[in-house]
Amino acid sequence: MKRKLLIGLLVLLAALGLYFGWRYYQDAYLPDRALSEALEAQNALFRDIKPETALFPSGSEPIASGDPTGTEPSDAPEETGEAAASDPLAALKALNGETVGWLTVEGTAIDNPIVQAEDNSYYLKRGFDRKENNGLGCPFLDCRCKDGFRGFNAVVYGHDIPGKREMFFDVANYKDPAYLRTHPTGMLLDQDGVHAVRFFAYLTVPSDSEIYRVGLETEEDRATYLDRLFAKAAYVQGQTAEALKQVEDLHLLLLSTCTYEYSQARGVLVGVIQ
Repeated sequence: MKRKLLIGLLVLLAALGLYFGWRYYQDAYLPDRALSEALEAQNALFRDIKPETALFPSGSEPIASGDPTGTEPSDAPEETGEAAASDPLAALKALNGETVGWLTVEGTAIDNPIVQAEDNSYYLKRGFDRKENNGLGCPFLDCRCKDGFRGFNAVVYGHDIPGKREMFFDVANYKDPAYLRTHPTGMLLDQDGVHAVRFFAYLTVPSDSEIYRVGLETEEDRATYLDRLFAKAAYVQGQTAEALKQVEDLHLLLLSTCTYEYSQARGVLVGVIQ
């Protein structure tokens, strides 16, 4: 009798092991493999399509468009044709007409094209090629930012893929002020050319925060927005609200991603487009 009970127990344990192994294979291994394959394909695409003008000059910070003290990357190819001369994003737009820019933050995983759809859900699960890609999505500009990056504040959303250092994963690293000190600048390529971005603040806010308010038309609304941004910031480096209020034609860039401190928590990195 004891022998039969022992055999029955071993069979039960083996069956449970097989079941949980099958569940792991179905619920964890296969999705992770599909995600890794999608990441590999997307990164290969990004490497292939990245404009030469979106490359950092070797050993230097990005150069703001029109900066009389800087020079454009020496390895940038000469552009030919009326379209290329007027729009450095022309080649990307030929692949996806909703392209609005390319953002690179040297030393981080942020090195992506930026798109903009008619709503803020289309690119949550679609890549630059507009095909569904296992929830990776593609960084996108808020659809309400009608002036692109030339408005007062431009909000760009990107996924933080748990366990993968991809896309906007490194935004969360800016929780540490030391990380901002070592990664203070980025480079934005838009239809007007190349612009340096200098980051100065990090926030953790809910997804419905007033920080996501765009389309601010009046000077009073913009001043109020800056006051609230600084009040909500986890920290600020090298800027004050009063100083930014004095900047003529100010353009802010906000990079937003999920950070999981609480339900619907978002990490937001803020910089000035120069």
